[in-house]
Amino acid sequence: MVMNRQTEGRIRERLVDGYVGTYYSRQSRGIYRFSFDPVNGRITEPELFYEAPNAKWVCYHGDSMVFPIEKDEGAGACFLKLRDGEVIQSEEILKERQTPCYILQDGDNVYTANYHEGNVMIYHLDKGKPSLVMRIENGARAGCHQILLHEAYLLVPCLEQNRIRMFDREDGYRPADDLVFPEGSGPRHGVFNRDHSKFYVVSEWSNQLFVFQVQGGAFTLRQTASVLPEGWTGKSEAAAAAIRLSKDERFLYISVRGADIISVFDVSGEEAVTIQHASCKGAHPRDFILSGNEKFLLVANRFQGGIASIERDKKTGLLKDLRHWAAMPECVSLTLRD
Repeated sequence: MVMNRQTEGRIRERLVDGYVGTYYSRQSRGIYRFSFDPVNGRITEPELFYEAPNAKWVCYHGDSMVFPIEKDEGAGACFLKLRDGEVIQSEEILKERQTPCYILQDGDNVYTANYHEGNVMIYHLDKGKPSLVMRIENGARAGCHQILLHEAYLLVPCLEQNRIRMFDREDGYRPADDLVFPEGSGPRHGVFNRDHSKFYVVSEWSNQLFVFQVQGGAFTLRQTASVLPEGWTGKSEAAAAAIRLSKDERFLYISVRGADIISVFDVSGEEAVTIQHASCKGAHPRDFILSGNEKFLLVANRFQGGIASIERDKKTGLLKDLRHWAAMPECVSLTLRD
């Protein structure tokens, strides 16, 4: 089909920039950029945006992008100031031995979690210029895997300690209460609903969903459910990874490596109910995101399948057919430009 210039212009206007973080390899050398069409789910071929070894987690917020970086002299975080999607300023802070695995930006504050070293780094941006303000040590075997904010608290899932540690942001990040999980569960990632009355946590080792009722600083466990298909006997070891909640707060999505599925839960009622175990359209799904209109789920398949765009039924929450895909070796995290 031949399109006229007016049609081509409309398509260009609706395209959204997407970014993918990768493990370093011969075929993956940092942060890649692609274009995503939220109407038909198409993805353009990713192109190298910024070369940085092991830039596995990309965080885009406003005109700021932050991601891990690794060099001979150390590891840490790279901070980019952008204008119209292009880099106008960059700065690296290398105060770690290994790269962090997760980054969260909240206004002018940036938080990073380091799985291997067990620390949390807190940075402040002053007109885009970063400075390290605090390091929180959780122990070499903590397995810090995410940062979440809840009221005055900073929450850090410590996978290898089977707990989520809480720190009081209004009291110099003093340690507060911990959420303790069963031995061998390995809490990895969590997500709050909009008013923070519910907290959903997925465990990597036991492949479970934990549902908490939340009131202030009190977390009450209400439900535990498996994220694997009933009677799972897969040859590969399953390991749950990322968790996302739909905007209408009715459906919850969890990626599971080894099983190579996206598990879908209906959470509109009193209990979370499994409604689907959908193919991730590849192998080893890591992070995934819902498009702005939530018509598609985009998943980063690290070993096979690259970036997959899967159609989603907004009424039922079910995942449908693969609409498009783009080759991207070693892809780990995804974000769409806000």
